[in-house]
Amino acid sequence: MYSVLLVDYSRRLSKELEQLLEDHKFPFTITDSVSSSNAALAALSDRDFSVVVVHTEQYDTAGLWLCHHIRKTNDIPILLLGGRDQFRLVRKALTYQVNDYLPSPFSASALVHSLYELLNKLGPVPVKKSPAVKPTIQLNGKAMDSNHVIRIVKAYVRDHLNEEITLKKIADMLHFNCAYLGQKFKMQENVSFNDYMLKERMKKAKQLLLSTDLRIYEIALEVGYRDIDWFYKKFKAYAGSSPNAYRRQKAHTA
Repeated sequence: MYSVLLVDYSRRLSKELEQLLEDHKFPFTITDSVSSSNAALAALSDRDFSVVVVHTEQYDTAGLWLCHHIRKTNDIPILLLGGRDQFRLVRKALTYQVNDYLPSPFSASALVHSLYELLNKLGPVPVKKSPAVKPTIQLNGKAMDSNHVIRIVKAYVRDHLNEEITLKKIADMLHFNCAYLGQKFKMQENVSFNDYMLKERMKKAKQLLLSTDLRIYEIALEVGYRDIDWFYKKFKAYAGSSPNAYRRQKAHTA
């Protein structure tokens, strides 16, 4: 069975959803139900879930805030239900890679369709594995599998691009062996930590070049380069043109 975390701000969806899952024989089970964003984040840090269902009703801001914070460390599928039917809210939800957004009032048939679509993406029902085969780490007194640790590493990189980042610094912070962490990162992401960090820095630099009027040296600082010449060299090697040329080219084609 797929494990579902239900975040129900209104505390009114739990029984209805349980009945719907039973009636349609969905391989989903609600293993935890909470009514606040903080409780949801705590639950996600304590255990593994297959899906998060967020029922916002009149709490659009809280629901979107939760999706944003989940996406910092977790790529778990999210169904967002009961929000307002506004383009701004839908667009915001999409930026957090929400799998589906059903505005209020949503029908049972719409939810059923959304769950079927989710099943197609999830694939076969996972087989429960023995905890012994999962490499774990103690972080803040909690044991986590290595996949969770890699998500934390990626979130740290995204949130600290303007700083000097080294894998050793992150490994020390997590009380993890640096060489082993580097191996696990490359195994899971199919790219070395340094290459991933470069990609994230260049992606952020491109975004700033196109969406702001910041000067090139300011953008270099924003993505962690104190040496402007080194930033120029790395950007040109990555993007195929200098930062100024990239900005001009994209501005002409916009």
